[in-house]
Amino acid sequence: MIQSLKQIKRMADARVGSEETERDEEGRAVIAMTVLRDEDFLSDFSAGKRPTVSPEVAEYLNESALPLLPAESVCLRIYSDCISEEEKPVYSAALKEYYMRRYRENRLLMRRNAIFSLIMALIGLAALAVTLTVSYFGRMPILSEALDIFSWVFLWEAVDLFFLERTVLRAKRNRCLRFLEADIRYLPRTRTQTDGTAE
Repeated sequence: MIQSLKQIKRMADARVGSEETERDEEGRAVIAMTVLRDEDFLSDFSAGKRPTVSPEVAEYLNESALPLLPAESVCLRIYSDCISEEEKPVYSAALKEYYMRRYRENRLLMRRNAIFSLIMALIGLAALAVTLTVSYFGRMPILSEALDIFSWVFLWEAVDLFFLERTVLRAKRNRCLRFLEADIRYLPRTRTQTDGTAE
């Protein structure tokens, strides 16, 4: 039997409402990750002093954090029997390095966003001033209309950049900061991922 979209939406909403985010003892959201083989944990291209995680690891963590609020604190639980004690600090540093790089990139984008929005606003205000001057003298109504449209396009672009796009960038920045301060724990796979007790 084919279900209507309303029925499917109701079932999906009920499922989303019933799923609770696992929390640690300090109230942080837990992101659990199982590592069966750790050969691909680090990026092949970051073998220098400051390694970073592979794109697959980064993608998994970012997707796991999607249901969480950007400013929500997180705790990473990595379940694995193949990560040695010597590798744990290296992998933790690689995770932090990945999010530090994303934070730096985001910081540059936010700075560029602020500069571009200011430039757009200044151009829009200057065009609006010219429009008002041309309108005041009552000559060239077509030029006045064109300048009016031109100025409002630039003003809207400034608003879009600073208030709308910046909100998305701020959310990404907050997510990076939360991962940078995340508590990272390595647990054996022989323990359950829900309560940490032996199976």
